[in-house]
Amino acid sequence: MEKVILLLGVVALFLAVPSNAELTLATRGKAQMPIILQPGAIEPERYAAEELANHLQLITGAKFEIKEITSGEVPKSGIIIGPGELTEKLFPEVVDYLNKPSSPFGGEQLTIRTKGNYLLLAGGRPRGTLYAVYRFLSQQCGVRWWAPWATSIPKKSTLRIGNLKIEEKPAFEYREPFWYPAFDGDWAARNYYNGNSARLTEKHGGKIIYKGFVHTFYALVPPQEYFDKHPEWFSEINGKRQWEYAQLCCTNPELRDFLTERVRQWLKESPEANIISISQNDWVGNCQCPNCKALDEREGTPAASVLDMVNDIAGRLEKEFPNVAFDTLAYWYTRKPPKTIKPRPNVIVRLCSIECNFAQPLEHESNKAFADDIRGWSQLTRRLYIWDYTTDFVNYVQPHPNWFSLGPNLRFFHKHGVLGVFEQGAYQSNAAEFSELRAWVLAQLLWNPYQDDKKLIDEFLRGYYGKAAPYIWKYMELMHNAAKDYYLGCFTPANAPFFNFETLSKAEKLWQEAEKAVKDDPEIYWRVRQAHMPVWYAFLNNWARLRIECARAGADWPLPLSRKQLAQEWLKVVTGEGPKGWTPLTHVNEGGLTPQKFVESLGEDDPELEKLPRQIPKEAPLPNDIPGLDPKKCIDVQDDKMSIAEEGRLGFRKVDPKASDYLTVMMPGWHHEWACSVSWKNLPKKAQKGRWKVYAVIRVERKPDVDPEKEAIWAGVYHTGRKEGLAEVRIPIKETSEEYRSYLIGTVEASPDQYIWIAPTAGGLEGPVRLSPGEGNVKALWIDRIILVPAE
Repeated sequence: MEKVILLLGVVALFLAVPSNAELTLATRGKAQMPIILQPGAIEPERYAAEELANHLQLITGAKFEIKEITSGEVPKSGIIIGPGELTEKLFPEVVDYLNKPSSPFGGEQLTIRTKGNYLLLAGGRPRGTLYAVYRFLSQQCGVRWWAPWATSIPKKSTLRIGNLKIEEKPAFEYREPFWYPAFDGDWAARNYYNGNSARLTEKHGGKIIYKGFVHTFYALVPPQEYFDKHPEWFSEINGKRQWEYAQLCCTNPELRDFLTERVRQWLKESPEANIISISQNDWVGNCQCPNCKALDEREGTPAASVLDMVNDIAGRLEKEFPNVAFDTLAYWYTRKPPKTIKPRPNVIVRLCSIECNFAQPLEHESNKAFADDIRGWSQLTRRLYIWDYTTDFVNYVQPHPNWFSLGPNLRFFHKHGVLGVFEQGAYQSNAAEFSELRAWVLAQLLWNPYQDDKKLIDEFLRGYYGKAAPYIWKYMELMHNAAKDYYLGCFTPANAPFFNFETLSKAEKLWQEAEKAVKDDPEIYWRVRQAHMPVWYAFLNNWARLRIECARAGADWPLPLSRKQLAQEWLKVVTGEGPKGWTPLTHVNEGGLTPQKFVESLGEDDPELEKLPRQIPKEAPLPNDIPGLDPKKCIDVQDDKMSIAEEGRLGFRKVDPKASDYLTVMMPGWHHEWACSVSWKNLPKKAQKGRWKVYAVIRVERKPDVDPEKEAIWAGVYHTGRKEGLAEVRIPIKETSEEYRSYLIGTVEASPDQYIWIAPTAGGLEGPVRLSPGEGNVKALWIDRIILVPAE
């Protein structure tokens, strides 16, 4: 009796058989049958035979012969590779299945079957047979390819398999776990990665290739070459044509003619391309000319004019390039689907999740707007792709507890008709936080998202980290619970509130236990040590605050007292030698910060830390120089809510016994950048309504012999949506103090789209933004906190 399991696009077919029906592949280290290659085998099928022979030898110790048969030859037994004459003779029931491509990009469907003395491992072309071999090795033999440098291979000198009748095809036609370790071609093929960026070659069955991967408007129409000749091809903004931080005028008919020829040219230059991207630049600035505006307003979204143009180009070129898909984005200002315009069948829309809360699944209330957009687009197109974000781009090495959202999100994508997924991670070097784990788990889920994602995570932990796995699982649960109420975007700052001493001290102790558990296994210990480093990174970024929190709790500090010492050890680990296939960390963030520069930015140890009292009061007293201050109504915004631009250069987090909580933001006086800021949306809930007086509590480290009439402090409130200042104050040196004093910045209406900023006034506000270190009107500003008082 056959039992069929059908999960939307994921098909698995099994045959129930007697438990004693077995096929013996090897006995006591001796092969019992050859691997058979049929006439006409293509390169990926030959490579599949080699991969099978090599892995079976590693499993059993037996050397398996690869036998190339001639036409009409029927061996007495064997492992038959791929479609062909022998497959048609012995397994005629699979011929139609193998010949029908599983997607427009080729056949990735596979079958694993036994019959008599034969095992068939076959699939569609070009990659299906190779995938059949890898599915057999993983699901029937227990092989796991965790990372390019880590594989688990069971040892079985005698290998028998039951009667099998399995048919599978991947859930998604395009699968890209875009993490640095995943780019290795062999790892990618073994884990079913078929996307654009992996180093997959012909022997791997190739891959799906993009021409112009993303943000191609200006690559197609370079403004330096065409703006002067054709300003009408570029965005009209506030009545003026411009190209800086702008887009294309998508309704312009001459531009469409030009783009059609450019796309034709690109495709002729790259005949191997399966998809071509015609997509907006990586900023806003969409065209507001009467034609674009009318179309976008009628359809309720700026996506309308872009999609209408891409549809037009795709329609003109469809007959000439019938096997090419035309890709565009639903990103940022184009995320919302149009009311009536539908993408053509040869148009792919890639919907981007950049604004989402990754601490929670997409079906969580915090992600409702994006989930609604998926539902909307899925009603318009059958070729919906997702560009998903699975790392923290400003801190690749920082704990980013999104791991329990990966599985639910991929299931949500598949249930809503998504056909391709690009899972963008830390793509510039190894040693990002849990990069190996995410790459492997995502690869398995992209093949079949209906697997238990937590079981997959646990399987990876046990296979890759060995006896340390239970401690690491507890760590993952700890960080998930600490961040679950935080809106975890893909640009999470280093001072996020869940990086507190209570959480990180527990995390550090768990990692110390994890290292102890594997101390006698150098290979596993190296892996655990690498995975431990993100917790150290969080400590290093928040050192002074965490030391103060530790003293406030009366707790023991779990690390060396010297930040410089810990930073050097961290650097040694992430840039040291590793196993074959691994390369050291080169990028701490997407912007290119090197680990060496990161450590350099931390500077020397702060001697003030050693002067901290053993215990510090848990609550800081309010300032006494603000009139009518009611503790029940005001809001105290301490320095942990402050962001610092170019931290380590324009501003520093310093211990200061004069500060209310012993911690302050210090800005040197040689610049007048708005380097210290507080985003209003990150303030407590009660700050999100009403009018507020905004005070900054600052002390000024003065210079001798500087005119006291010169300005020392520049501060204000800026509204990003309206692009205007709502309050601003400039305070001369004579009105400042070496002690902390409260300064009224202004009175403003609450809005999540505004932020409070503070800056020194180096060289006067009309002069250079930055002078040489040591110059400026004052030595430094020391910012203790912001106080918000209701404006009654």
